[in-house]
Amino acid sequence: MATKYWVGNAAAVAQVDSGSIDSVDATPANNTFTVTIGTQTVAVAGDTNVATTAANLLTALQASTHPYFTAITWTNPSGGTITGTAATAGVPFTAALTVSGGGTGTVTDFANSTASAGPSHFDTALNWAGGVAPVGNDDIVFENSSINVCWGLTTGLDFDSITVKKTFTGEIGLPSNVFTTSADGDTNVATAPEYRETYLVAGGDVISIGFDSGIGSPAGSSRIKINNDQSAASTCTVHGTSTSSDTNRPAFMYLANHANADLFVRDAPGGVGIGIDAPGETATLGDINILADDTTTEIQIGDGVTFTNLFHNGGVTFVEAAATVTKIEINGGEVTTEGAFAVTTIEVNGGTLNSNSTGTITNANVKGGLLNMLDSNELRTVTTLSQDGGSFALDDAVVTVSNVNEPVGRNTITVSPAT
Repeated sequence: MATKYWVGNAAAVAQVDSGSIDSVDATPANNTFTVTIGTQTVAVAGDTNVATTAANLLTALQASTHPYFTAITWTNPSGGTITGTAATAGVPFTAALTVSGGGTGTVTDFANSTASAGPSHFDTALNWAGGVAPVGNDDIVFENSSINVCWGLTTGLDFDSITVKKTFTGEIGLPSNVFTTSADGDTNVATAPEYRETYLVAGGDVISIGFDSGIGSPAGSSRIKINNDQSAASTCTVHGTSTSSDTNRPAFMYLANHANADLFVRDAPGGVGIGIDAPGETATLGDINILADDTTTEIQIGDGVTFTNLFHNGGVTFVEAAATVTKIEINGGEVTTEGAFAVTTIEVNGGTLNSNSTGTITNANVKGGLLNMLDSNELRTVTTLSQDGGSFALDDAVVTVSNVNEPVGRNTITVSPAT
């Protein structure tokens, strides 16, 4: 298909949604009319008159001080109609109008009469070179731009490739722990979390993050959030990450949805997070390959992530997991495991593996580096230990080693007293 380049040129348009209270019950208390945004609600009891009920609901909406509701201008243009208009053009909202109770009241839910649009909307055609929005199997490219991508993030599309070059210095996605109030995504309030989508939800056969051609010194993006939701194999390569704009979160946050979605990290001083942005996040990947040979690359894998293997050459990685990991192979750097997941095979050839997870390690092969099991007092089991080099540190009061395979040939085993 075609290659589409992000430019972010569209004018901001304020969203307008309208719904209506269509009928009420003769006994007002029999129905409650509610507007819901995210997890927040504004509700009033019914009145015997439709217009009066709508007016009462309007008064309650206008009186709300919650940021979700103050971001919208509420009106009652006629009868039972309730209209919400975005207070800031280019900032979308999602509201629902419902009726509950045993009465006969009815409503028509909010419907969009004017769609939100603006320079930070992924789904606005004028934000793409040539004025044509991407379609499935396109290649999409973010480069040489500082315009954020904040809205219209749930694409429903699978692309042949998604490329975010280091010359793209805008942000993709929203912070999840604050509520964004500006069209460019840069202004927020800390009193409420974000209820709208925070990731760019788009499939990608090949995803490339932070490639630097070596010309100039581009800063890169301080927030890239991609949910690769396609049910097919893929590869995502992280060439480099910038300093994160989100406190205590990495610059690149990633979700995937397939057991053959492989991740390669070459360099990530700004960090890579997998399933760690918000409570309850889940992801499924294949192999996670940390190719970095430095000490500045930082990776965090959340407790809702299922993956097959971790191959680790450098950097610092913190690992939790939702299911048994087939293999963790560490050749350099430092890996720390936490949580309750099991590992079929651990292979330590170099670096340090701090093994604190409580699931059983079926095979622990120590050939170099350090397998450290001293940092947790949780009871743990290693079914079979095979050591042919390196060091293995444990407290036998909490770590049980069921079988030990002695090294082949002449060898020296050194046991140091606990300190």
